Amino acid sequence: MPSTEEQLITNIKPAQAPRRPLYRRLWVWVLGILLLFWFGLPLVLKIFSARQDNSQAGGFTAAPNKSASASAGLQEVATTDDPSLGSPVAPIVVVEFGDFECPYCREAEPIIKQVLQKYPEAVRLIYRDFPVIELHAEAVPAAEAANCALKQGKFWAYHDGLFQQQDQLGEALYLSLARTLNLDLDKFNQCRQAHLTLADIQDDLAAGTAAGVRGTPTWFINGQKVEGVLPLDIWDKAITAALRRKFGK
Repeated sequence: MPSTEEQLITNIKPAQAPRRPLYRRLWVWVLGILLLFWFGLPLVLKIFSARQDNSQAGGFTAAPNKSASASAGLQEVATTDDPSLGSPVAPIVVVEFGDFECPYCREAEPIIKQVLQKYPEAVRLIYRDFPVIELHAEAVPAAEAANCALKQGKFWAYHDGLFQQQDQLGEALYLSLARTLNLDLDKFNQCRQAHLTLADIQDDLAAGTAAGVRGTPTWFINGQKVEGVLPLDIWDKAITAALRRKFGK
């Protein structure tokens, strides 16, 4: 017969190892990583892509103390009495809020001209003034001069001249451009001295502020607001998207 000591040894059952918590099991970690990769990667790529698209916009002059209003996007910014280029029946209306002293507006001008040349029947451009007076001392005088040129049918040539010689903005340039374009100098000077176009500029500024404009250049593409200098390929995408929204395709 086995001794008492042997019976005790026989009756002792080996203790079971404690079960590891789920979070310490290898298969749980592997499954978690696979699920994260499967569902999380598309979301990360989507966010990254959105950031990349937003980063395509170039420089933008933000006006101090200006922020998007609560009614942004609800205001009608397209007008019939501001200077425009392109077909009057174009399905896409681009409204630019610009400042003649803004360096980014100058950078954007040749690009928007390429857009108009590329889509002559599809795009109409309307220019409205948004002088960033807190930063640009010549923004209002330049806008007044351009709008006085508008009264003599020479807005766009004067507009181009101001941007081409932006570093020379001032009285001498305003008069020089007027002479070069064969404007009636008496009418031109009287218009500026009496500030006959200032109310129109103030109306543009107020309309832009109400629509959420907070600096220049700001564009409204069939009512969709975009800020900054846009490369031509981004304009292509924006116009394609606007046409699809317009015609439901």
